Amino acid sequence: MTAFLLDDATESYPTSFERVALASAEGHSERWLQETLFRHPQLLPMPEMFGHGESFVALCRELPLRYGTSTVYLDLLGVSATGRLVLVECKLWRNPEARREVIAQLFEYASLLSEWSYADLEARLKHGRGLSGVNPMFALAKARHPDLQEAAFVDAVSASLRRGEFLLAIAGDGIRSDLQSLRRLVADQSGLLSHLALLELRLYRDLSGRTLLVPAVPFKTEVVQHRVLVSSEGVPVPIDRGDVPVRMASREHDGDRVESESTSNRSANRAFWNRFIADAHFDHPDQMPPRHGGNNWVRMELPGPVAPLAAYREANGNLGFMLKFVGAEGRDALQRLIEDQAALESEVGHSLRFEVRHTAEQDGNVVGRLLVELTDGRAARIGDDAQLDWILATANALVNALRPRLAQAAVG
Repeated sequence: MTAFLLDDATESYPTSFERVALASAEGHSERWLQETLFRHPQLLPMPEMFGHGESFVALCRELPLRYGTSTVYLDLLGVSATGRLVLVECKLWRNPEARREVIAQLFEYASLLSEWSYADLEARLKHGRGLSGVNPMFALAKARHPDLQEAAFVDAVSASLRRGEFLLAIAGDGIRSDLQSLRRLVADQSGLLSHLALLELRLYRDLSGRTLLVPAVPFKTEVVQHRVLVSSEGVPVPIDRGDVPVRMASREHDGDRVESESTSNRSANRAFWNRFIADAHFDHPDQMPPRHGGNNWVRMELPGPVAPLAAYREANGNLGFMLKFVGAEGRDALQRLIEDQAALESEVGHSLRFEVRHTAEQDGNVVGRLLVELTDGRAARIGDDAQLDWILATANALVNALRPRLAQAAVG
């Protein structure tokens, strides 16, 4: 495709710009694309990507995120005037695996970031970008949007982190030509609620070497629910890391897809778990309060090589808890709990079910899970109040039984 520059000076002989693939253009690497978007944030067409009122204030490049025993890096982090964080990954589509990998990466980075607080993020920006002063993140946003109010901005960013509601963008070349494949990949995702847009950046050059960079938005979603995909190479992105409490079938290790629900159902679910969070009381003094995970589930942090303990309800009436074990240390901890199952069940007052994955351990891989369930529609028959009573009592019992055992596993 050829683009033409037509103005008063060139009306008779318009200047032609020929399309050049970013991947083949000299000096135009993924890092170049990342740096260009950071220096010129207006190249991200936020209203077209995410709707009226959204904007992009660049906060930092190469944001380090702790992943198990290693560190991964988000290409670009920004914030919108609405207080929602914007995560951008830059990718040149050289091969099919790159497509799958970057989508998995972006959702994994969003999952890791959702564990931070506003103060955590501010501290990392001060350290990584050399920002200083009181509330430098707000200062950057206010410089772009003078009408911003600090309290409302901080509350909005905090809510974005707490709920895991981010604006996600993948920027690269060749996106339009592979749009159907990308649609299928995104449709396979299922858990963290975020908006996703794909940004295609088209590079054109004229005979003088001048560059024309044209952004286009071939695909965006309203809400994406994610399940991290497995990639055999590149940055480690484990399947089903533990942030999505999809119940696992007894003979399967891939989660059932989360059923879509109406807004009224989601509101009712939120109200139910708000009651649980308000009423939850743990005998163990070190146990932190539960917090929302996603639609119809909450998370409770535990020590050791495990993901957070998830309490969940399903649309089919099932109710339960799930704890996922991670890596070789997680397999050892899981085996010790299996050997101690009778004592655990006596302490919890409910039968436990264990699932073990018979695969080679790698850091970050889920190797098994522990489940406590009310299935076959029993939960639906007893009503919300009785469900809440059962979850409150069982959560406290599980914490009492699991914390000392997992803490021991954590110290070896």
